[in-house]
Amino acid sequence: MDTLNPRILVAALAVYSLVGCATVPKPRMCEAELSQRERSFPTPDTWFTLLLHGFDAKKGVAPRPPVDCAGAPVAWEEPSADECREAGPQPLPLPPKERLTEEDLMLETTRANQRLVWVITRRFSNGEGLGPVALVETTPKGFVVRAMGSLRGMTQNVRMRMEHVGGTDVLVAEGDTCTQEEPQVCRRAARILPLRNGRFFSEAVSGEDRACLGAAWFPLSREQVLELPNGWHRRFELTSTLTFGADAVSIQEQVTVSDSDPKQPAIPERLFRRAQNDRKLKVEENVLVGSAPSLWTRMVEQQLVAGAKVLPDKPTAGHDDKATGLAKKPATPAHQGGKAAVAQDQP
Repeated sequence: MDTLNPRILVAALAVYSLVGCATVPKPRMCEAELSQRERSFPTPDTWFTLLLHGFDAKKGVAPRPPVDCAGAPVAWEEPSADECREAGPQPLPLPPKERLTEEDLMLETTRANQRLVWVITRRFSNGEGLGPVALVETTPKGFVVRAMGSLRGMTQNVRMRMEHVGGTDVLVAEGDTCTQEEPQVCRRAARILPLRNGRFFSEAVSGEDRACLGAAWFPLSREQVLELPNGWHRRFELTSTLTFGADAVSIQEQVTVSDSDPKQPAIPERLFRRAQNDRKLKVEENVLVGSAPSLWTRMVEQQLVAGAKVLPDKPTAGHDDKATGLAKKPATPAHQGGKAAVAQDQP
């Protein structure tokens, strides 16, 4: 792997300027002076050195715990059950890799001279990864970090983009997690991080009263099986879409609920209920405000209050096997069993 020429990494104060007709934050969080060849053909080590303070290119490692190039710890804290209506994912951290490789680097071009760069420094048992994420601009002298933060998200089939909602730029990061068993089932989820004063913020979603509704984590497909007090299994399946408008993010959710008797596995599942709902997420000056808890949360809560128990999820693929952000085969639909007695309602 190519070694880098001497470069200068500088932490600076945020400075704002106008580009065209839109107001865009233009801080110079960190920068690297590179040769023309390095600018045109950057290696993974180029990005690791740019975003990680103290990265050792020869050994492929950064000091632990990692710190980003602007001096902030690479850290993440999900909302917990005692402070939010719905807790964020609480997976177990996997052992750190001995060295970073190209599998730990996610790149997305946003325009000709600008990229979103995510370096994954830690992975988790549910298929998520954590690491510094940056909006990087190519200049005549090298690369300049215009925005910086920490991102935790799914690490397969990663797609990142910037959206503009309610006068605020937001980072949208989508990715998959897949089961180990065959046929493999992949489920997709999105993270939303507002960009404030040159930093990507991992904010929770609050209600109008500022009570926490949950993490800014949005499963686009999700499945959970509950065991009912009578021993039957009740399967919840979610599909949702995010639509980004000028004033708010629209979240369209549909939940399908099916019942089955584990003592009679040959009998197809029976459709118990189907519900759908639209809710809004506003990006205000200093907080994300949701119009309501997720449909999934409300429906599952009803079952738990009635005595149902959550059954363990299926194990996900190991991070060594499924760590890249390259395009993969389309995911298998989560469930294709027979259904009957269709009913629809709107909570």
